[in-house]
Amino acid sequence: MMSGLSSIETLRTRRSGVQPSISIRVWHRIQERIRNPALRSMLSRIIATVRPSTTTQTGVEDAELMRLGLFRMPGFIDPSQAAQLREILSTFPCRDPWKPHVGTFRFDDAPAGTHVADIPAAPTLRVLHELALDQRLLRMAAAYFGCRPYLDSVQAWWSLPGNKDPEEAENYHRDNDSIRFLKFFLYLTDVDDMHGPHCFVTESHTVSSLLDRRRFTDSEVQACFGNERLLKITGCAGDAFMEDTFGMHKGQLPYSGRRLLVQFRYSIMPTVFRSPLTVEEVTSYNPTEVTSLLYERP
Repeated sequence: MMSGLSSIETLRTRRSGVQPSISIRVWHRIQERIRNPALRSMLSRIIATVRPSTTTQTGVEDAELMRLGLFRMPGFIDPSQAAQLREILSTFPCRDPWKPHVGTFRFDDAPAGTHVADIPAAPTLRVLHELALDQRLLRMAAAYFGCRPYLDSVQAWWSLPGNKDPEEAENYHRDNDSIRFLKFFLYLTDVDDMHGPHCFVTESHTVSSLLDRRRFTDSEVQACFGNERLLKITGCAGDAFMEDTFGMHKGQLPYSGRRLLVQFRYSIMPTVFRSPLTVEEVTSYNPTEVTSLLYERP
């Protein structure tokens, strides 16, 4: 999937501080209040009719993603490539998205009480764009949406140990990023039960239960869905998965070690969570396959 890395290759930033348009903000406020999965699915099918179509044929992996809300991709990149990428990302300063007042810091010198160390420079790494434009990922997104997808964010962050109680997305919740969207997650560290595995309730993306816009306790989720549908995603550095995070999920609080994760967001429409910067295009970008909001054509 990825050639060897010999240096940190960054893309030139064209604009920073980019904000979603007013129309996208208004639509976001509307769609996040549409909670019924069947209604959300119907609206997404309508939207797909006015988006450019694709010739993508659905396969076994697409059927599993649609049914479960999740598709796992072990060994998406090999361990040596994951180690190289982890080393590169380790050099960049981080910030706490929930406590911006603390400023920037190294991932291994985070202020006490920090749960998440976000890497703002991640969207400037060429290799992450090459991964986000991988043909397998674009095909899965196009099949799921029924039209050409948008790519609107490239992110990476560390989940840190040393905290007693979960914070924010470390509790079960449903994302409301768009009326239909997918997130790709790539582990760059080995993840076991102690290192903050991602947890997902299979098939919950289509179930009309626990639809409130809030965080949920483990006991609430277990009582509603049962333990047999609670999936804890452990794995090795280089393993990945695609997920509809309208489904019930959380990133479990790490108890030891640090978890480094990369995330791409694919959506049927632009979201209010788009990348706040745009960069120069990579050569593999084909605008007939995906509309990237991280690029601006001169």
